[in-house]
Amino acid sequence: MRNVTADHPSRFTATLTNDGRDPFTATFGFAPPFSVTTLDATEGDASLFCYPVSDDARQHVQRVAIGNGTASDLPPESRADECWRVTGSYSTDSIAYARTLDAGESLRVAYDVYTYGDGSCFPDGDYRATTGVSVHPGTSADGATTSWSYGVTLALRDGSVSSVAGSDVRAVALTDE
Repeated sequence: MRNVTADHPSRFTATLTNDGRDPFTATFGFAPPFSVTTLDATEGDASLFCYPVSDDARQHVQRVAIGNGTASDLPPESRADECWRVTGSYSTDSIAYARTLDAGESLRVAYDVYTYGDGSCFPDGDYRATTGVSVHPGTSADGATTSWSYGVTLALRDGSVSSVAGSDVRAVALTDE
């Protein structure tokens, strides 16, 4: 976790690790293992924009052109009104990546966090997003499958990220039956 400064926005990282003894293959969206672009306030209607740090994931997030057909660049190069902010609408490519994780192996994605829209800059509160994954035993995306959703909750206090927590992450039993 990295707090916001005049030089850069806040950043958080989501990691999924295979704590088991056997490999599994999982199918994810555009930014394995946590494919989201917004975190929504658990109370109220504020949202945060999450922009992946990796160029491999960034290529799948585009600003939707409005009005005169122009779209601003992502990510913003500097703060606006003392705030790391994005405005407008964004879309992501519908893409699925299958990744095999051997025992002890991890997938990690980092996101820069921006205030979304023209409201107050980083309003205090808890912000949450969930993503889903399908998992297959072994080294291919064939056969038995199990699916689940897991989430990240980001807590903002006094304009900075005070904590990041994973939730709904659980052990998944995979069998070839």
